Amino acid sequence: MENTPFELHFESQPWSCRIVRDGRTILELLTDYPAAQEIPSSGYSRITFPDRILEIRTGPSRVSFQWTGKAIQVRIPIQGHWYGGGALINQPLCWNEIMLPLSEFLTNDNGRSGLTTALTPAWLNSRGIGLHVKTPFQLGFNQPPASYLRRQRGISMDLIPFDQRPFRARAGLGDGHITLVGDDLSFEIHIQDDIKGVYRALQGSFGRPRKPPPLELLGAPIWTTWARYKDRIDQETILEFASQIRKKGYPYHVLEIDDRWQTQYGDLEFDPQRFPDPVGMIRSLKEMGFKVTAWVIPFFHPYSRAGTAAAEAGYLVRTEAGDPYRVLWWQGTGYLLDVTNPAALDWYRDRLRAFQEEVGLDGYKFDAGEAKFLPPDAVTHRRLSSRNEYTHRYVRWIGENFRFCEVRSAWLNQDSPIFFRLWDLWSTWGADNGLRSMIPSTLSMALTGYPYVFPDMIGGNAYFRFPSNRLVNWFFNRILIPILEKRLKNRSDHPEEEALGLSDVPAFLEKSVHFGYPTPELIIRWTQANVFLQVMQFSLAPWDFGEECHQICRHYALLHLEYVPTLEKYARQAAETGEPIIRPVFWLAPEDEQALICEDQFLVGDELLVAPVLDPGKRSREIYFPPGMWQDYWTGQIYSGPTVVRDYPAPLDILPFFIRQGAD
Repeated sequence: MENTPFELHFESQPWSCRIVRDGRTILELLTDYPAAQEIPSSGYSRITFPDRILEIRTGPSRVSFQWTGKAIQVRIPIQGHWYGGGALINQPLCWNEIMLPLSEFLTNDNGRSGLTTALTPAWLNSRGIGLHVKTPFQLGFNQPPASYLRRQRGISMDLIPFDQRPFRARAGLGDGHITLVGDDLSFEIHIQDDIKGVYRALQGSFGRPRKPPPLELLGAPIWTTWARYKDRIDQETILEFASQIRKKGYPYHVLEIDDRWQTQYGDLEFDPQRFPDPVGMIRSLKEMGFKVTAWVIPFFHPYSRAGTAAAEAGYLVRTEAGDPYRVLWWQGTGYLLDVTNPAALDWYRDRLRAFQEEVGLDGYKFDAGEAKFLPPDAVTHRRLSSRNEYTHRYVRWIGENFRFCEVRSAWLNQDSPIFFRLWDLWSTWGADNGLRSMIPSTLSMALTGYPYVFPDMIGGNAYFRFPSNRLVNWFFNRILIPILEKRLKNRSDHPEEEALGLSDVPAFLEKSVHFGYPTPELIIRWTQANVFLQVMQFSLAPWDFGEECHQICRHYALLHLEYVPTLEKYARQAAETGEPIIRPVFWLAPEDEQALICEDQFLVGDELLVAPVLDPGKRSREIYFPPGMWQDYWTGQIYSGPTVVRDYPAPLDILPFFIRQGAD
C-alpha cells in the first residue's frame, strides 16, 4: 500500500479543515466552533476552543481527529460516491442515494431509521477517501428537513414503510452533508489513490479472518424450516420436508430447525409434544444425508429453567436494582445473556455443546445479538464502551467456540471466521428489504471487510405484508390481525407471556400475493440471483409454486454446485489476502462512473460477472461490462469491456452471467 501525498488546510472562524491532494480538495470537515489557539508540531496539532479541544495526528496516509468535549458535531459535504457502513433496510449500494435523519449508529433489528443487524462505522469514497469513526456517535447522512420527517412519518413511528427507512434521496431536499455527533468524538480519515486502496487501508484497521469458515457450507443448499412453516413445526413435518427435498431431486446439505423447537426459549430441549423422539428424528435426517442445525438466541423465557438458573448465578443482564432485566424482543419479553461475564459465556457454551452431543446436532443458527436489545440503562458484569460492544462480544464468542454456524449481527467482527447472514428479507422485489436489496447489502458488507456473507432465504420470509395505506395498515396491524390470531407464539402457562405474531395470520391471508406472499416469478429470479452469492438457502419450496418454478430452481441449484470450486478458491484467497469474494463491478474500474453507480450486478473474484434480472415482468436487461474480455456462459459470445449492452435477452429461465477470459 503506497503513501499518497496530501496537505491539510485549516480555517479558524469557524474551524474547518480541507484535505488537498494534487492541488484538489478531496474532503472537507466543517464545524460551527471558532478556534481560539493552535499549537502545531511535526505531525501533530492541538487546537483549543472555548469549551472543547481538538488533537490532530497526521501520518503518511492517515489523519486522526480526537475531540474532547460534549456533543461534538462535525459535518462533511457529500462529494464523490460513498459506500460501506453496513446493511440497511432500504438498501442502495451508494449512500448518496439516501437521506438518513440523525440517528444513533447502533446495530438493530428492524430499525426505525433503517439501520439493521450488521454495521461498521466506516465508509469508503470513490475519491480515495476512507472515514472510520472510533467512538460512539450519531449519524446523519444527507438529512431531510424536520418538516419532511413529520409529514412522512404520519400516524405512528412503528408504521414507517420500509421504503422510507432510510428515505430515498430527493434532489435538493437533503442537507448534503455527512453529520457526526458524539461526546469526545474520534475518527480517522484514510487517504489513498483510489477506493481499492481505501478498502485495504481499512482492512488493516479491522483485520480479517485467518481461516475461512467450513467450506462445505458453500456447497449444496441449506434448507431451513422458517419461511415455509414459521413456528408451526414438529417432528413429522420436518421429516416430511426432508423427504420432499430428496424426492424432488434437489441438492441438499444442512437442514436447519428454526423457531419453536424448544419447550421454553433458552431451555435447550425439544418440546416433547412436538418432538417425541428428537434423537431418532436427527438420526433419520442424517441417514438421508442431511447435517442438522438448530436455531438459538441469547434470550431466556422468564419462566424457563435455564433462565431461572442463569438469574441465580448472575449470568443475565440486570436492572440497576440488581434484578434480571426483562427486555423486549420479537417474541415478547425475556432475559438476556450477559456476554461481558466470562462465567456466563462458559456456562452457555457448555450447555450448547452438551446439547449438541446429546441429540446429534452438527451446529447452530445463532440469531439476534443486536445492540437494540440491550436497554440503555441495563447493567452488565463489565461496563461496555457502547451498546454495540454487546454485539461485538457476542459474535466474537461465537466465532471462537463454534465453526459450523451462522450469525446475523456484527459490529467490528471482521476477523471472525464464520458466515454472516443478511437480515430477514421480505418477499418483495424492491430495494426496501426485498430482492433488489440483496446485492447492495452483500456488497456493503464486503466493502467493510466481511468476505463470508450470504443472503437470507430464497424468496424471502413470506411475512404477512400490511397494505401500504397507513390507515388500512393501522387497521390490519392493530385491529384485524389480533382478532384473527388463534394461537400463541410463545407457549406458556402465564397469560402475561402471551405473544401475538405474524406466523399466526390465517392461511387464506398468509399465502395471498396481495399480502406479501411471493409469486413463482419472484422465486425464480431470487434463486438465480442467489446462485453465486456463496451460500444458497431454501425454505419456501419451489415445487409449491408450480412445475416451471420447480424445474428452473432445481436447475440453478445444480448450477451452483458446478461453481463451488470457484467459490472455494476465492474463499481461501479471502483468508490469505483479505480481498472480498463478492465484489462490486467498480473493483475492475474504480474510476469509471458507470461502474461506480452499478448496484444490480456483481463480480465473483475477478472471474465471473453476474447480472441477474431483479424486476417483475422483465425478459431483458442492460448489462455493464467492466474492462476485460467476457464470455457469455449460455451463447459463448465474447463482450469486450468497458461497454454497456442494452436489452440483453434474459427470459425467465436465464441468469445472465459471464466468464472473464484470461482470469487466474
